[in-house]
Amino acid sequence: MLRLNTRHQLPQTDLRIRHATLDKAAYVPAQVHTNSRQARSTKGVTQVSIDIDSYRSQRVTGRRTMDDFTRSRGQRGISDVQAATSRHTQQGYARATNGAKRGDDIQAMYYNQLFADAQAVPVFHLDWTSGVDITVNPSQLVGDIDTGDVRSRVETTQTPDIRTTPGGVETYISNEGFIRNWVSEDTYDIYA
Repeated sequence: MLRLNTRHQLPQTDLRIRHATLDKAAYVPAQVHTNSRQARSTKGVTQVSIDIDSYRSQRVTGRRTMDDFTRSRGQRGISDVQAATSRHTQQGYARATNGAKRGDDIQAMYYNQLFADAQAVPVFHLDWTSGVDITVNPSQLVGDIDTGDVRSRVETTQTPDIRTTPGGVETYISNEGFIRNWVSEDTYDIYA
C-alpha cells in the first residue's frame, strides 16, 4: 500500500538590530573678535607769553626806533647843513673883508669852529608819565582727547555639534518554509 508522506517547515524570520549611538554631543564655543583703538591725548599747555611795548618810554628817554631816528636825524641834518652853510658864508665874507690880523691863531680858531657841533652833548628832558605797555598772555590748554574705542563681535551658532549613527532594524528570513510530499510503500518515512 502506498503512503503519502508530508513534511513541512514553517518559515522563520529573524531581526538584525543596530542600536543608535551618539558619537559626539558638544556645543560650539562662541568666537569673540575684538578690535581696539588705544586712548590717547594730544593735550598740552602753551607757554605764558609777555609782550612788553616800551616804545613810548624809549621815546621819552631818547631811544627811538630806526624810523624815528632817521626821521629826526634827516630833518636835523637838513637844518644843520643850512645853518652851517649860512655861518660859513658869513665867516668867509668877514675874513675876506677884515683879513687876518697879527696875533690871531687861525688854526685853533678853525679847529674850534669845525668840531663845535660834534662835541655838543644832547640834553634830554624826561617825562615819566609815559609808561610801558605790558600784555600778559596766560597759558592755555590746547589739543584733543581721543577716548579710544573697543569693538567686540561675537560669533555663535544656534545648533550644537552632534554626530550620531542612526539605528536600524533589518528583518530577514533565516529559514524558508516549505511543504514536501512524497510517496513511500507500506511504511511512513520518518524523515526524508
